[in-house]
Order: sequence, then structure tokens, then C-alpha cells
Amino acid sequence: MGYPSGRFLDTVKYSPELNIWISVREHDNKYWNGFGIGEPKEGQNKSLKGEINFAYDGKNKRISGVFAHDDSGRVLALHRGKIGGGKKGVGKKLFTENFRGDFLTAIEEDSETKFCLVGDLNSTYFPIQVATFIKEIQRVKNLSYKATTNEFSELENFNYTAEHFGRIETEKSGKMEIERTHGIVVNELAQELQRRNYLIGNDKNRDLYTHNTKQIDRLFEIKTSCATQNLYAAVGQLIVYSIPIKKPVALFIVIPDQLNSRVLTRLLGIGIKPIYYKWMNSIPIFENLDENLNL
Repeated sequence: MGYPSGRFLDTVKYSPELNIWISVREHDNKYWNGFGIGEPKEGQNKSLKGEINFAYDGKNKRISGVFAHDDSGRVLALHRGKIGGGKKGVGKKLFTENFRGDFLTAIEEDSETKFCLVGDLNSTYFPIQVATFIKEIQRVKNLSYKATTNEFSELENFNYTAEHFGRIETEKSGKMEIERTHGIVVNELAQELQRRNYLIGNDKNRDLYTHNTKQIDRLFEIKTSCATQNLYAAVGQLIVYSIPIKKPVALFIVIPDQLNSRVLTRLLGIGIKPIYYKWMNSIPIFENLDENLNL
């Protein structure tokens, strides 16, 4: 197993369903969890793609992994965004500017700190959340620093502070269930667009967009439910975040449930089209993607 400063021999655990492997060790001050992608074979050199490490006492800010809990007491795995790789330009700035997952703000030693969400330990989606996070680290590492700089000069001076809308959904039975699948949906949609040869991008404000290297032409806002607050947020974000785009841009709300005819008519009337998805084997499948992509 290789990393920038050397290599070592280890027996790893591999998931064929997720196509990632993990090496686990105990260091002097942390639990070390190194991840790789692709099936490992005995005697074959494999490179680490990312680490999610946790301090023994939880107070070491130099270690990127953090456990936190939300208001309902559910335990979350978070990451500070510090990544390495031995390549110039690869680090926290590159990762946080290009991360397609969720950011959460947590209270750490009486102050607010912004983290990247790895996953919800109680969620049935936790394994795929971890795999998605590791694959996101690899995707960002493969970007050249030059390629990630903003190509759309009219967006550079656009400032807007996003409001935090409800992230928690409650089952009808009253049992609290937090799946936090936003990052999974964003990444799967990005892959579907790339399979169709679209140029894609994202930034701190916009979940996902397609572009023709000079201009954004499609803007996507992804939500994990059709709760009223989510619809409010999506409509507002699509309209506000499209303001700096000089030419007409197609707006899409990506949601898991069919809208009723009245809401659908209103959204279409203001230029917002829905793209629906459903879950199959923990993967979001986009039902009407192709019919909506043509401008």
C-alpha cells in the first residue's frame, strides 16, 4: 500500500458492492482509516485515495475526522476537508471549493466550525455515504488547480448567504429518520450528465450546472424531499443563483416525489422544470432526465 512518503504491507477489507477498500490502524494519537478504490489483489501495490481519521480524545484539530451529534442525538461523521496527495495545489482549499457533498456547521469548543458531511452512522445509507465521500476526494484530486478556477467572470463578484432550511425529515409514524442523501444524489446526477457528454461544474452556491466552457446553460437544485420548506428553498435558490448568469439558463429542481398538477403548473410558469428520481438498491434513478435536458 502506497502513500506520498512511503509504503507498507497490510491486509485490507474490500466491499465489491461499493468498490472501495479500507485499511485500519491505531496510531499514537488517532484511529487511522485509509481508503482505496478498486478491488485489491495480494502482492499488488495499491495507492491510498483518502483518509478519515479520528482523534482518541476528539480534541485534536489537526486530525480531519470528527464525530458530532445533531439535535436528535444521531451521530454524524464529519471531515474538516484537509486532504493530501503529494501534488501541488491539492489541499483543503481545493477540496472545499469543489466538494459536491453537504457542508454542516457544528459547535466545536464554543465556536462554529464548517465541516464536510461524511455520513450519518445511523443511516442505512452510511456505507454508500462513505464510499461517495472517498470517491469525491479522488475526483477532486484529479482536478488540476487551473481547471477549477472560475471560468465565468460575471459570477466572481456575486455574493449571497444561503439560508439553512430543514435538513431533517420525520416519518409519519413520528420516528425521526435522517438519511442525508443529498451528496449521493448530486454525485449520481453528475455522473449521468457526464455519461451524456455534458460539461459539468458546481460552486459554493450551485449544486450542479452544465456549461459550454463559456456560459452556464443549465442549473440544477437537488432536494431530498418535496417538503414545503425544500420547495421554497429550491425555487429561491434557482432564481437568485441564476441572476448573475447573463444569458438565459434552464432551471431544474431535482426531487424524489411527483408534484401535484397545481404546483407543477406554477413552477413551469416561472421556468422551473422538475426532474424526478427514485431509489433502487440505494442508487437514485432519474426517471425523466433525457426528456428535460434538450433546450
